[in-house]
Amino acid sequence: MTTQPLSARAGDLRRRAEELAGREDVSAEEQRSPGQIQKLLHELSVLMIELEMQNEELRRTQQELEVSRACHFDLYDLAPVGYLTLDEQGLILEANLRAATLLGVERGFLLKQPLSRYISPEDQESYALQHKQLTGTGTAQSRDMRMLHADGSTFWAHLQANPAQKGECWITLQDITELWQARQELLNTQKIESLGILAGGIAHDFNNILASIVGYISLARLQLHDPEKAKKRLEEAEKATDRAKDLAKQLLTFARGGEPLKKIIDMRAILKEAVGFALLGSNVNCVFSLADDLWPLEADEGQIAQVIHNLVLNAVQAMSEGGTVTVSAENVIASESGERYVRLSVEDSGAGIPEENLLKIFDPYFTTKQHGSGLGLATCFSIIKKHGGKIRASSRIGKGSTFTVSLRASLQEHVSESDTRKTVSQGRGPVLVMDDEKMIREVTQALLEELGYTVECAENGSETVELYLKRKEEGLPFAAVILDLTVPGELGGRETIKNLLEIDPDVKAIACSGYTNGPAMATYREYGFSGVLCKPFRLEELSAAMHDLLIPHGTAGSPGPESP
Repeated sequence: MTTQPLSARAGDLRRRAEELAGREDVSAEEQRSPGQIQKLLHELSVLMIELEMQNEELRRTQQELEVSRACHFDLYDLAPVGYLTLDEQGLILEANLRAATLLGVERGFLLKQPLSRYISPEDQESYALQHKQLTGTGTAQSRDMRMLHADGSTFWAHLQANPAQKGECWITLQDITELWQARQELLNTQKIESLGILAGGIAHDFNNILASIVGYISLARLQLHDPEKAKKRLEEAEKATDRAKDLAKQLLTFARGGEPLKKIIDMRAILKEAVGFALLGSNVNCVFSLADDLWPLEADEGQIAQVIHNLVLNAVQAMSEGGTVTVSAENVIASESGERYVRLSVEDSGAGIPEENLLKIFDPYFTTKQHGSGLGLATCFSIIKKHGGKIRASSRIGKGSTFTVSLRASLQEHVSESDTRKTVSQGRGPVLVMDDEKMIREVTQALLEELGYTVECAENGSETVELYLKRKEEGLPFAAVILDLTVPGELGGRETIKNLLEIDPDVKAIACSGYTNGPAMATYREYGFSGVLCKPFRLEELSAAMHDLLIPHGTAGSPGPESP
């Protein structure tokens, strides 16, 4: 049998038949020659048989394709994950039954709808970024995000996007809600374990501090016959309370966040003091490399000192056998924006941080230390972020680690005075103190009276407003008011100052709180206060706060209205 294609053979037979029928130079007998006709008929018969066989083969192939296609669609529709095809605009072109079930709608309803319609508002930005990276790089992109069911409920899904032809993309959609919940439960368990470690560490530190305070006070009582010795012991007790105050501030900064209490500060002095404190009792040396003309910062002095302390302490712990920590500070001008920055770095010569841990060291509760709480670096990150700065880490195994902090320099050159002033200013005039703790009211009253003020106390906001109004009507108004911001179950300082301002727009009030980084402390003037006082405070700090409040108005240090 000839191997010539059937279409070519059929065309050849047709041409020969037409030639035979169209010749005019042959007789009718020749045109009807049995031999030629028989030959053509034979070839046509063979061709018909071959065509029939080929048609049968095509029918079998078509049936096999139909079966395969049906099987493919069964697998596509009944797959345990959702499949979607999107066009360039993100509209759904195809969807399997599982995708429709996950989204809670009929499959036909999904067609020509944007997939973004089913993305939770919290993750719209993440979805847009995934699509941008897919089109920009042409490589598969995967993300976990929250999606919306038709009934309004939310579920966690893993979306993997793969590029297809003509700008289209294929989306694999998998419900991972149970997996995500399991991860959260595991994370919560780890947090509880870390909180247990943290609570134990706090109890240990506070017990040590309290032991020293009680010890020094006991010694002072025994040495009252020698005023100089008793004074020295009480000063040591004060220093111990400062350590307790710093520990409480660190916990509050991490737990509550809030705005820092900023002022213009000199970093050179703060660096040396904080580093010296962190190195006490260690076998680590320090090398300073500080620019002589270091720009001042507008920052919270206590919080920045805490960051430096934590970073240096972290370096000390990384060098258990001893070593050298290098602390550097320099002025930097950003090449693009021209903004001025102060760059601080703390470099140790320890074992280094493994790459897999480097991305997690600023996570809360993450620690590789046996007795660590996992809050030190997390607190640093929180503080620097609140100051609008950046903190980053680099490390080489066996060579050590470097932590770098960048903070925007202040445009002002004047450095603020220290919070704790050595001198005590006497004053005069009636002062109203509000605090829900009897012990705080009593000690504050005693301190103010030692400074020369006459004092009345109130337990909550209602009593404060009533007493303030009464004295004002009697013609004996208070020169100043000290308001505790937090009074459980009653009017606190923020609510009370609003009422006082209605009575007296010129009221002079100090916001007082142990939550030193709350918004009312950081931006106290916006709430109607004229000053702030952070608990716990010394006599010098109380004196300075009253002096700043009243001296500009000619009250402190001069005769004023006596209390009734």
